Amino acid sequence: MPAIRTWQRPVSAGRPYQKAVYIMLEGSIMLHRPSGRQDAVQPGDFIGLANYLDGNDHTTKAEVTSQSKVLSVPEAVLQRLEKERPDLFNALNRVIAAKLRERSPDRSISTGVLAQPVTRIMKSPVSSCEGNTTIAEALTLMQERKIGSLAVTNHTGKLQGLLTFSGLAEAAISNGAKPTDSVLDVACETPHIVDSGTPLWEAQELLKRQHSKYLLVVDDSAPTGMVSESDILRVLISRPSILANRIREADSMKELISLSARIIEAAVDAQRSNHLPSDAVRLLSETHLIIQRRAIELTLRWMKRKNHGAPPASFAIFIMGSGGRKEMLLNPDQDNALIIQDVPKSERENVREWFNRFTKRMNRNLARVGYSLCPGEIMACNPQFSRSLKEWKAEITKITDLPTAKSARWSNVVLDFDTLYGDNTLTSELRRHLLSEVGKGHQLFKLMAEDDAEGKPAIGLFNQLVTTSDGQWIDIKRNGLRIITDATRIYALDTGITMQNTSDRLEALLRAEKLSKDFKDAIQEAYEELLDLLLTHQIEQHRQSKKLDKLIDPTTLSRQSRSTLRMAMRAIKRFQQQLQGDYDVDAY
Repeated sequence: MPAIRTWQRPVSAGRPYQKAVYIMLEGSIMLHRPSGRQDAVQPGDFIGLANYLDGNDHTTKAEVTSQSKVLSVPEAVLQRLEKERPDLFNALNRVIAAKLRERSPDRSISTGVLAQPVTRIMKSPVSSCEGNTTIAEALTLMQERKIGSLAVTNHTGKLQGLLTFSGLAEAAISNGAKPTDSVLDVACETPHIVDSGTPLWEAQELLKRQHSKYLLVVDDSAPTGMVSESDILRVLISRPSILANRIREADSMKELISLSARIIEAAVDAQRSNHLPSDAVRLLSETHLIIQRRAIELTLRWMKRKNHGAPPASFAIFIMGSGGRKEMLLNPDQDNALIIQDVPKSERENVREWFNRFTKRMNRNLARVGYSLCPGEIMACNPQFSRSLKEWKAEITKITDLPTAKSARWSNVVLDFDTLYGDNTLTSELRRHLLSEVGKGHQLFKLMAEDDAEGKPAIGLFNQLVTTSDGQWIDIKRNGLRIITDATRIYALDTGITMQNTSDRLEALLRAEKLSKDFKDAIQEAYEELLDLLLTHQIEQHRQSKKLDKLIDPTTLSRQSRSTLRMAMRAIKRFQQQLQGDYDVDAY
């Protein structure tokens, strides 16, 4: 049971974890962290939460500057309270997210477009109004200038707040504000601000973390510009890639094979020029997709040269798994399939014959440029993955109506799909059908969650990292990343979310109130940590001409990195436990 204790002397760094968390009641305590930062503990603050979460010995020294009383809460009691109190559960997720950000290696960017200051892309001058402007006047001003926000300033031009259309609507509709009320009194928001020297990667991080659309750039407390998510996205999209352009123009398979061997350049550049590992992996995936599309185009050209003619029906090649999510690392294999437009029965045999020849050649060409044939034969050349739109719809209906363990495993791969090449309307129609069918029942999601449960986060008793049976490796994909992607996929499909990318799905689940902000942030930070670890690992393997894998030897990591990995696995374990609870899965 909790007990009140009196502290009169420092609690030293290196002291073993006592399986308890402390809450400051009264007195004066200063925390001296390994980074050199010092924090004063306030009444009601927790001491030792990080140790509760990762089971490590204390690394922070608690200096008792005057006699203090603390409430000692045993680990078992806190675990029970977590289950009973969602607010406490979320508070601990907030701690996990903060600790992961604090412990992760520096991800600052010194090269590339995101290293530029916000002044390079900000909109300036900023449209503004004074605080005594009425709601009616502000609305008229925004409509005349066709803008969605105004900086609110005082008579000397100093920033007082931010006014948005949504703020105006909330003031008028929800809070009963009158047209003559001043914006400062009833509709002004506290803006997120940066100074003019802030690099774009920091601005991007702040926008994501605060779930904000705008940042105001200030100089001496006066607004000088505004930056939005779309501004940063435009500069990223417009960034030229010499390698990507050369791949698009490759005139032969021989040339494409040579260019695809340079994928390591894209990986290194993506990692150096993106603050978030998930953004780096998304950019790397785009390069993979450009290579694969060009291989398909060259295959179609070969078909014409061999007198097989043009495609006899509209079609789409769709890519599944990590490709569908745009989460490919350096060595993805092939996970693709074919949708053929429904044609009259009299044409089906000729259509099938043409596409059989085409897909066999296409899959061989993809293997030649570096995408190995899928061991499970999840490829368009396999008749099971080459179907008409009507046949694909029937297959999805069959799986959702009578799901099995086998179809659940199939779903955990195939249902992350996106158009790789061809008629996107076919893929979109199949996704629409999928979302309408999966809404019928709970059983498929339960079986998908049970399939996920066969993989466990690499964290065991006493918060020790769990390695493979030979006692050396941690499979970062199977025992980490895949658990996050599986859970996110199940929740997204159950909620009717159309996004494929894991980070996009997490954001959508937050907006749909399926995940709290604190829980979402903890999962996202764990996801970023594992992606960073794995991408760095594969780049280094490539440099050493080693076979690429997803296996990490924890003994090669620094103590700090091992501690961060443990914290990430704790977050993943909490996510898997919630999934299993929500879908009535018995833990293995």
